[in-house]
Amino acid sequence: MNKYVLTALLAAAPFSSALAQSQLVVGYEADATSLDPAQVTDLNTMHVLSHMYDTLVKLGPNGSFQPVLASKWQMSKDGLTYTFTLKPNLKFANGDPLNADAVVFSFDRQLNKNNPGYKFGPFPFADFYYGSVASVRKVNASTVEFKLKSPNSAFMAALSVPTSSVVNPKQALANGKTFALSGGGSGPYMLEKWNRGGQLILKSNARYWGNKPKSTKLVWVPIVQESQRAVALQSGTVDLVINPASENLAKLKSGGYNIAQKAGPHIWWLGLNLTKAPFDNKLVRQALNYAVDRKAITEGVLYGTGTPAVQPLAPMQLGHNPNVNPYAYDPKKAKDLLAQAGYPGGFTTTLLVPTSGSGMQSPTQMGTAIQAYLGQIGVKVNIQQMDWGTFLSRIGAGAAKSNLDMWELSWMDTAVDPAFVLDPLLSSKSFPPGFNTGQYKNAAVDKLMDQGRAEADPKKRDVIYQKAMVLINEDVPWVFVDHAQQVVAYNAKVQGMALDPISPFILKLSNVFKP
Repeated sequence: MNKYVLTALLAAAPFSSALAQSQLVVGYEADATSLDPAQVTDLNTMHVLSHMYDTLVKLGPNGSFQPVLASKWQMSKDGLTYTFTLKPNLKFANGDPLNADAVVFSFDRQLNKNNPGYKFGPFPFADFYYGSVASVRKVNASTVEFKLKSPNSAFMAALSVPTSSVVNPKQALANGKTFALSGGGSGPYMLEKWNRGGQLILKSNARYWGNKPKSTKLVWVPIVQESQRAVALQSGTVDLVINPASENLAKLKSGGYNIAQKAGPHIWWLGLNLTKAPFDNKLVRQALNYAVDRKAITEGVLYGTGTPAVQPLAPMQLGHNPNVNPYAYDPKKAKDLLAQAGYPGGFTTTLLVPTSGSGMQSPTQMGTAIQAYLGQIGVKVNIQQMDWGTFLSRIGAGAAKSNLDMWELSWMDTAVDPAFVLDPLLSSKSFPPGFNTGQYKNAAVDKLMDQGRAEADPKKRDVIYQKAMVLINEDVPWVFVDHAQQVVAYNAKVQGMALDPISPFILKLSNVFKP
């Protein structure tokens, strides 16, 4: 997409000069997929939906939960009942009341096959986030009660993610499958127009219960090629771009553009098929981790937009253990471990690499760099590239069924809770069709995961998950590579831009404007 195409996209919807002065044009990585928050799995769409919808609570900068639609809440002593009181006089963007019925519907339609909204799914994250919910019911017009099957310390975090957004029941039921094209929420913005594959325009919600947004309109323009995002910013066709190519950052800075950059709850790794040799041997897996120079990759390939990783949890997450084995770059030690494992001459393997993908951080360049490092210890890596959709279908079937060796993958934790990283990715309960593609299993780690989810005290949870990090770091079920940073480049005239200190990967632009 060149600057002329971008200009045409922006010109497709006319604006008055007054409105043009109060709109913010955002270049993001791909077009949104659905305006129904319960259906969404990709980060690009979450950027948009975070402005159209509200959740009951949000995660604050100090890690505590803060009110959004709920004014207060309480948990029973046994940890099984959560009761939320809504703020008074809440309304959806179209004027319909936002009450307890709407909250119940928003969750019940995802969990209850008898709910009339269930048939308009699928809702892929329902069991993932709300599997511990036994029931959700209206107590009165402003009060909602959730009953859990067992104590779950990650439950509040689950309520803070876009999947937990409260939707307008009338609009959802009346529109059915087409609700995904229009949406219906209570956030600071509402949909004005969406040209699929082109620009998506949000306008301010006059009925918004909170502080009014600073920009009258948010115009979202998909720019799939990362190299073109900097071009779009420099040409003035957009005011702000998400994740421009890392190699363009220095030039943008020297050109007077601002860069917001922050690490968040993200992990990028090479998956390994633990069901077959040589990856079923821990010494081999450790050798691969010693063979990769993470620091050089984050500096030379990612240009400082990542930090080296040796465990699933990022440094800012509860449970991150700063004292685990750093697997410092040591090709000699890697060769020695391969010899001990019975592979003194190395081996040949295949690495699956997507051509692009959400959160995948220049997958081709990353794969080529890792291929070179492993080649230095005698491991010949054949790279097999494929499009993102085909890649995901093979990964989703599981490494054993798809006969995979190694593959690139990443995970971003929107809930910012260790349970939503470890449970899906490394629990033996999450073998395919779950997300534990390589079928890692450690009974001690499983036990710690269960304890961590059930423990209410954050300090005790931190200790539990740090113990799990030690075991996972020693087992190295993956080749750990890095924790990504969110990067946003923007015009120097743009004001109010700041990344969320806890969850920087989802943009919050209500206070951002260009005079």
